[in-house]
Amino acid sequence: MKTMAWAGLAAAAMMLSGCIRESRIALPSDLAVTSETLELTGMGLGRRGDFLLAGTEGRFTRGADQLSFHNAFLVRNSGAGSFSYAGLEGACRYRENAINVGPVSVDARPFAYRCFFGKDGAPVGELVIEEETGTVGSMLSKRGRRGFLLFDGVRYEVTSIHRDQNGSLAAATPLGYRFEADGRAVGAVDLNGTNKTLFAPRDRRAREAVFAGGLALSVLWDPAVINP
Repeated sequence: MKTMAWAGLAAAAMMLSGCIRESRIALPSDLAVTSETLELTGMGLGRRGDFLLAGTEGRFTRGADQLSFHNAFLVRNSGAGSFSYAGLEGACRYRENAINVGPVSVDARPFAYRCFFGKDGAPVGELVIEEETGTVGSMLSKRGRRGFLLFDGVRYEVTSIHRDQNGSLAAATPLGYRFEADGRAVGAVDLNGTNKTLFAPRDRRAREAVFAGGLALSVLWDPAVINP
């Protein structure tokens, strides 16, 4: 069994991602017009630190580890992260297992990410994201993700975004995520580069939900990016 810390790899991968892609994620036209574009700074690198969003400071922590068994026949990725921001708190964890036979890698336990949110010390919701399996995209190595955000009694569907606004070919790994309510996009988070971008709705209740989901996804050291 072999244990490996990912801090250096994560930093390098995120810096490389920031150098390669500068454009924004592709957004529905109505969302691009109705949402407010907010830059999230300070959460690009490092295991802990401060960040700034909409003029308010927050704190974050995160980490990632990889366990390799039997000469990498079985590889287990896991990680955790947390944030605190304007009375809002999030605690997150992920895990996935892969079996490697020569050059072929098979998901024994697909990626799953879960966060619990609190506000002023009381539970307020959760985020659950899982990797798509059994689709044409997944068979072609596209790491699509779907899930939900439950916040303050309202459920939002969450879907990974793989295209940028320039119309380039879809990336295998997520460039960002879209939040939908009643079949309509209400917000998004762009994870492209070291600084992140939130496309936040102006409605107070939905805005806070997108802040929670966007921060949870921004703090993630994604194994699809660190170890594609």
